[in-house]
Amino acid sequence: MSPKLSRVASPERSRRTLVAWPAGVGLLATAALILFSWGWTRGTDARVLAHLPVDERARLFQVTRAKAEAFCADAQLVDRCRAEVDLLAEFPECDAGCRSFVARNRPRGSR
Repeated sequence: MSPKLSRVASPERSRRTLVAWPAGVGLLATAALILFSWGWTRGTDARVLAHLPVDERARLFQVTRAKAEAFCADAQLVDRCRAEVDLLAEFPECDAGCRSFVARNRPRGSR
């Protein structure tokens, strides 16, 4: 019978593997935490609006809609228009007419 040859990893290689594995897990955990935080903050307005009493939310919707229409009518207030339109889109009260207004005043994607 022929003897089996087995490879024994060098101590240097084992040490690199022991260091690389936790570093990879740490990097992956950090990336997941950043993505979670980003997603959580993106939905902040919607969560706040959902917890408002219906009558207060309806009044706030009307005020926000009026402000958005005023800002979007002035070409010099494009940034403010976009901010108001983004907030307006988060309201559950934003119906088909509102969504049409939002679509007309949101910036188009570009490549």
